[in-house]
Amino acid sequence: MEIVTSWEQKGALQALELLAVNLLREGMAYEAIARVTGLTVERVQQLQAGSVTGTSG
Repeated sequence: MEIVTSWEQKGALQALELLAVNLLREGMAYEAIARVTGLTVERVQQLQAGSVTGTSG
């Protein structure tokens, strides 16, 4: 049961990060993305650094 919970949490985090990347592509500010997704501003910035050149899947 714990494995499923861990897997679900990882999937939810990946979905939030994908949302953040899409919002970055639309030009939304880091702080707004952090508020909407619950991610830290630092994580949003890291995602942008990886998403500008493309993300691996």
